[in-house]
Amino acid sequence: MHERTQKAICRLVFVFACAVPTLITMTWIAITWTPWFYRWEKRQVETELTKRLGLRVAVERFSRPAPGMLRLEGVVVAEPETFAEVARVRLAVFANRDRKNVLQLHQPELQSAQLAHAWQLVHDRYLCQPDWTEQPMVVTASALTVHSQTGGVTFRDTVARIVPGTRQVEGSFEFLPAGRDIDAKAWIGFVRDRQRSIPETRWRLYTGGVSLPVSALADYLPPLRVLGRDAEFNGSLEWKVSTVDWSVDLKGATFSEVELNDLLDHLPHKWSGKATVQLDNCTIRPGQSLDVSGSFVARRGYIGTSLLKAAQQHLGVSSADLDSDVANLWYELCAMRFDLYGTQLRLSGNCHQHRGFEALPPGTLLAVAGKSLAIRKQDSPIQATALVSALAPKHAVMIPYSRQTAGISRFLLPPEHPPAADPTPVVPRITLRQTSADAQR
Repeated sequence: MHERTQKAICRLVFVFACAVPTLITMTWIAITWTPWFYRWEKRQVETELTKRLGLRVAVERFSRPAPGMLRLEGVVVAEPETFAEVARVRLAVFANRDRKNVLQLHQPELQSAQLAHAWQLVHDRYLCQPDWTEQPMVVTASALTVHSQTGGVTFRDTVARIVPGTRQVEGSFEFLPAGRDIDAKAWIGFVRDRQRSIPETRWRLYTGGVSLPVSALADYLPPLRVLGRDAEFNGSLEWKVSTVDWSVDLKGATFSEVELNDLLDHLPHKWSGKATVQLDNCTIRPGQSLDVSGSFVARRGYIGTSLLKAAQQHLGVSSADLDSDVANLWYELCAMRFDLYGTQLRLSGNCHQHRGFEALPPGTLLAVAGKSLAIRKQDSPIQATALVSALAPKHAVMIPYSRQTAGISRFLLPPEHPPAADPTPVVPRITLRQTSADAQR
């Protein structure tokens, strides 16, 4: 080959194998440093996260410090239709190390009213997707805060671990309310069982002796609002959920600092004071009978005489002579045992078993200054519906209620206000017309 030809080939090889790739690389590096490329890549990250999570995700800044690592700052997760904020994270760092996914969240904030979307994200979008749970995952969160209408609750030392199995996924979630001196953590364990014909998710909460504020879930579960903003939960809770049904087991749980004034706020009777409810057994299954037993203790408050009269009439309670001019009575202790199973309810007072009230007669359920205000000695069962009758307002109506008619009652609206006293009867309008026969007469 001629020397001139060899030089030409060498120049071509240099141009296409060295100069052109170098130019392309330098051009690509220059493009990636431009602001418009950064905004385009950020939009791609937001779009991909929105698609995977099913919620609208916005990010202020992002970066890739290393291969397999993503750093997101100012993350806001919102509901896609109403744009209501679900969660906010100051800094999120995701990395894949040794075939394990690691997610670090710094100062995450959740909105209690939007926890249904957070539940959908964790359960439906993650645990129920086998492709997402093929590798173990560890999630850590510092200063996790749950905001509600009653304020914010912060948890520290939060760690979640997810371990995939052959036909199931197991996980745990540990946390501790901020400001507590004890080191024992509350624990949530969950299992997604795919071995059944209908996959099932089992959740279990164990507080480990740590009282958890109920207000953190008040906006997510509105029935919890009636317990008051200072109510706390301690014990265990087991929850099973599938596509066809669900069940809740609260055996051994305790609700303390329950505000009775809020509990009966929507009822015509008045009752104040702080109460503690300890559940020895509590199984709730939709469409099936309840199995609830435990104890109730309330201290230092007022109780309406109307409630005592209703308890006399419907619950078999014997109370002292009530002054018609007195609307509320002061009490120091209200203590009783209850057992609700199926259609039967058992109530019995046990104030005499509490310190300082040992001299009271057995069966006392309401006491003040060493005297009994109300007693229920007999342990004979009564109809569970009698409790509803005792709490119902005067304008409540009686309807034939049974297991067969329970479904119909869901569509019937009860009266909100008492009917007008002595309503004026409707007088029919009568118009006399003259006929042709009457005209001839």
